[in-house]
Amino acid sequence: MDLQDTGGITPFHTFDPMQCSSAAELANILNDFRIEGGDRLNEYSNAYPDFTDRLDAQGISLSNGRVGIEWDDATILFIALRAIQKDGSPAEPLDRGISMERLGRFPSEDGNAIGYLRENLIPENEGDLGCQLLTQLDGGFRSETRGHDHLSIGFGGMKLHGWLTFEEVVSLRTYLQKSVWKVNQNEPFDGGVRDVVRHFLIILKIAEKRNYGILMRSHY
Repeated sequence: MDLQDTGGITPFHTFDPMQCSSAAELANILNDFRIEGGDRLNEYSNAYPDFTDRLDAQGISLSNGRVGIEWDDATILFIALRAIQKDGSPAEPLDRGISMERLGRFPSEDGNAIGYLRENLIPENEGDLGCQLLTQLDGGFRSETRGHDHLSIGFGGMKLHGWLTFEEVVSLRTYLQKSVWKVNQNEPFDGGVRDVVRHFLIILKIAEKRNYGILMRSHY
């Protein structure tokens, strides 16, 4: 892992298109290996041959399972989950305009627009589906959910946050558009929640239109 002096720099947050529908399964396999030592990566590759193809394209062999791969867990997840084109190159970003810029580095202390939404959006019901999906997107790979950052901290300053499958993208888009939620009257930035929701809905709609899930990460 590259060590970088990032003091005083707010990371940029990215919402990458995701093709894989088995993100939770792969994350749990890597997590269980780290905690319990059981290596089920070959099982996963047999069920999802595309995973093997992606590793093969990077010169990585699965013949010895997880123990034979030097990459950190976060890098494995990133390579396995991000959407790619037929030639193996990364898929086109979900957005190249103002929405990705506004969400990429929000003017909060950590620059995390989804984290800001989680803190200042008041759900209709505590812990409802919208809250669960925002937590999964922002923290599904991180220590707040896993108890460690092995699935989150990756090579070159990358940090994976979490994911949404295509079906979850549709669910969260529907939830945010219903406007059954409210806004914390004491939010630090006046209009901040609604600004985040407005731009995030654009990302969600593009992902839905292209039949993609979303992979959230931050990087310097």
